[in-house]
Amino acid sequence: GDLFEQVFGGGGGGGRGRRRPRKGRDLRTGLEIDLEEAYEGAQKQFSVERPEECEVCEGEGHPPEADAETCPQCQGRGQVTQVQQTPLGRVQQTTACPRCEGEGTLYSETCGECRGEGYVRNEATLTVEVPAGIQEGQTLRMEGEGAPSPEGGPHGDLLIDVSIREHEAFEREGDDLRYRLPISFPQATFGDTVEVPTLEGAAEFEIPTGTQSGETFRLEGKGMPRLRGRGQGDLFVKVQVVTPESLNEEQRDALEEFAEAGGDEIEVKEGFFEKIKRAF
Repeated sequence: GDLFEQVFGGGGGGGRGRRRPRKGRDLRTGLEIDLEEAYEGAQKQFSVERPEECEVCEGEGHPPEADAETCPQCQGRGQVTQVQQTPLGRVQQTTACPRCEGEGTLYSETCGECRGEGYVRNEATLTVEVPAGIQEGQTLRMEGEGAPSPEGGPHGDLLIDVSIREHEAFEREGDDLRYRLPISFPQATFGDTVEVPTLEGAAEFEIPTGTQSGETFRLEGKGMPRLRGRGQGDLFVKVQVVTPESLNEEQRDALEEFAEAGGDEIEVKEGFFEKIKRAF
């Protein structure tokens, strides 16, 4: 065939019934979930406004009793062809007939419910399966839940962009989680066994002797499940030594003795607690 006809959609004569019906448009919406739901997976119900086939006219755009006649502009083909003279020669361009909008038929009435469009906007309630391990910004696809085809073809799809709410305890990095653990000076000095939260319950964590503030430890397999693989990410625990905001007299004396035993000079006027705060 003519190259220009291929480029500009020409091809001569084929009405609506001769070409493959186009798929309806894909629609897009958003869905916000909790980190716990991203960890476990969930069934989420949500509402979306979308075009749906008009029930009154069954998507035809006109009442069943409307009179029909062949479009005189395209003679029922649903397409019109224009020939233009260009510096490259004659270019034939075929487009949908503007009078019948590609139908090839004119009707005496249009549907009062959809105003001849064949579809109306309705709010639909749907349920989607959210897989465990899904990440921020990933998209779920629900096939056939998009817009109807104007040519009687299959419906489009519904694309769901997933966002995850910030968690009060954990920060997520891919399949890993991060958690800040406040500990006391004695715990950092002598070590301790404590519990840290995970998304599947509390887990024991050993604070080593002589832990420094800001050190990070890894708990293997305590992070998020991997979406397309086996196993889970890790949980990284960053410890932070917390300085007490107030000391009783016994605690103050003990810390001053500790500092003096290490060779530190103590100025009672300033106070040992204030000195420790400045050091951190």
